[in-house]
This record gives sequence, structure tokens and C-alpha cells, in this order.
Amino acid sequence: MGIDTRERLTVLARVRVARAGLKKRHEKGATLVEAAVVFPLMFLIIFAVAEFGLAFKDWLTVSHAAREGARAGATYGDDAAADFLILQDVGRHLGPAAVQVQQVRIYNADNPLSGTNYDYTPGANCAGVDCCDWTPCPDPDLPAPPYAIPGWNPTTRDVALPGTSTLGVEVSYTHQWITGFFNDSSVFTSIVEYHLEPQVFDSNG
Repeated sequence: MGIDTRERLTVLARVRVARAGLKKRHEKGATLVEAAVVFPLMFLIIFAVAEFGLAFKDWLTVSHAAREGARAGATYGDDAAADFLILQDVGRHLGPAAVQVQQVRIYNADNPLSGTNYDYTPGANCAGVDCCDWTPCPDPDLPAPPYAIPGWNPTTRDVALPGTSTLGVEVSYTHQWITGFFNDSSVFTSIVEYHLEPQVFDSNG
């Protein structure tokens, strides 16, 4: 009887060990399946956060450049070089962020059809050693061509009270998505409008 009892105990112990081994293998298999499902989702979330973070940074940069360009343009008034100076201001704020703008539109917000679309074309318009990075070129210090009078001629802008002209600056930038999960590229546009600062005051006011 004692021998039979020992044999039964041995068999039970072996069964328990076998079951424990099966349970461990099952747990390992479940862990691998969970990892195979979770890791791709984690990577997708990480890439999505990175993608949208970079896109948001570019959008903020473009918006800031448009705002600063319009704000500076409001002080240039009816200066013949106003458009050229605005473009320089926009480029100055985009440069440190390594954002290269494709197009800037400077227009009369009171009459949106009156304005000019400027394309960024580095070195395309040159007069001797002097080059203009924008097409058409609004730099009045250069001969014509490459200089071209803007569609809304700065010298005709109203800088007298009680009602000054309203300047509009629209900056467009094509953002290239890194992963291409959402799209290959997207165009970000920021529009800012400012009243020109008065340079002539109504003596009767």
C-alpha cells in the first residue's frame, strides 16, 4: 500500500509539473501575441505625434512670419520699396526655422483683387551682381527688368487719416509629410491684415 501511495504521489507531481509547463508556454505565447499587436500601434502613435508636431511647428512658423511681415508692412506705408521690405521680413522669420516659403501674396485688403503673388525664386532675377530672390521682383533699387511695379503700387497706398489703407499678407508653404501616412504634402496658408500706420494727419481733426 505504501508503494502504491508513493507511485500515485509521483504521478500526480509529474502531472502538476506538466500542467505548469503548459501554462508557462501558454503565457509566453499570449505575451508574444500581445506584443505583436501592441508594438505596431505604439510605433504608429509615436510617428503620428512626431508628424503632427513637426507640421504644427511649421504652421506656427508660417503664421508668425505672416504676422511679422504685415506688422512691419504697416509701418512702411507708401514707401516704394514696401513690398520688397515685407518679403525680406517674412524671409527673415522663416530662415532660422529652415522653412522655405513658396509664395507670398501682398494685397489691398479693401480691394483683394489688387495685389501681387510673389514666388520665391532665389537667384532667378539678376541685374549684374545684384539679384532679387522673388518673382516678380519688387526691389525699386534694381533696374526694370528685373524690377516690376507691384500690382498694388506702394506709392498709391493711403497713409492719411481718417482712413488708411489695409494691408494684407498671405504666406503659403508646402509641408512635406515624413511618413506619408496621411498625405504626401499639405499647403499651409496664413493670412494677416493690418491698417497702415498714418503718416499724414488731418489738420482739421
